[in-house]
Amino acid sequence: MPEETFGARLRRERERRDIALSSISENTKIRASLFQELERDDASHWPSGIFRKAYIRAYANAIGLDADATAKEFLERFPDPAEVAAPELVDAVAPAKHVAPAAAAPARAEAHAHANRKGQPLVTVTVRVPRWMAERLFTVVRPWSRA
Repeated sequence: MPEETFGARLRRERERRDIALSSISENTKIRASLFQELERDDASHWPSGIFRKAYIRAYANAIGLDADATAKEFLERFPDPAEVAAPELVDAVAPAKHVAPAAAAPARAEAHAHANRKGQPLVTVTVRVPRWMAERLFTVVRPWSRA
């Protein structure tokens, strides 16, 4: 007899307790289509990062399963795409151009250590703010000036 899949087991538990996906969606404020995909063993549209774990924990709590065990099994079966890609990004960290080739290995190791503290790559974020907010945030007013 073939082993029951993760999604099928979740659906069986939900149906055994007579819980509708729409009620889980209303209570958790998470789209029902994500739960439908999960029950079909498709997590390709699931978010990454902390939301991924939070969504599966919310679903497990809603159907009465152990949230920690369910989240752990989910992450083993459907690893976070951001975490899978992280080692590739960290390996792309290059030493500075002015570093001598003999000293390049320690510099790369140091950059790798900083980028991989918790398995996450370094990220630069650009934020656009309205001009009025930027003027308030970045204008230095000297207390002795008349302006």
